[in-house]
Amino acid sequence: MARQLRIEFEEAYYHILSRGNNQSNIFHSDEDRQDFLYILANMSERFEVEIYAYVLMDNHYHLLLRTMRPNLSKSMQWLGTRYTRRFNLRNLQSGHPFQGRFKSIIVENDAYLLRLSCYIHRNPLRAGIVKRLVNYKWSSYRFMPIRKSRLSG
Repeated sequence: MARQLRIEFEEAYYHILSRGNNQSNIFHSDEDRQDFLYILANMSERFEVEIYAYVLMDNHYHLLLRTMRPNLSKSMQWLGTRYTRRFNLRNLQSGHPFQGRFKSIIVENDAYLLRLSCYIHRNPLRAGIVKRLVNYKWSSYRFMPIRKSRLSG
């Protein structure tokens, strides 16, 4: 059976998820995570992709991004290939660290966009890794703008 085609168009928002092959870790060290974020930043510039939120867990990652051109598959392939090559060299491994193709879900409205950002950032909290989101350094949560509420004075 042929793979289902991805829907790609300009200025589209996507929730991206990718898991480790056979439920294994895709990040073994802080160096792996730093490298992934570096490659992600390069992908963002190279393919005109805006990154709005991310979280890196041991065996998967989530991204909230916006493509300025209809190039999601090409940009994610570039990210996965670059990361795999460096991950395998550093960890003396071979093969694919990722389980199949990345999953992509189109974000169709602002309400879902806000809920998705919360869902992505709350992953370490749900996993019991931290008690406060601000303490997890492999998430974009710490970089989110903080708006003072009218109720807080």
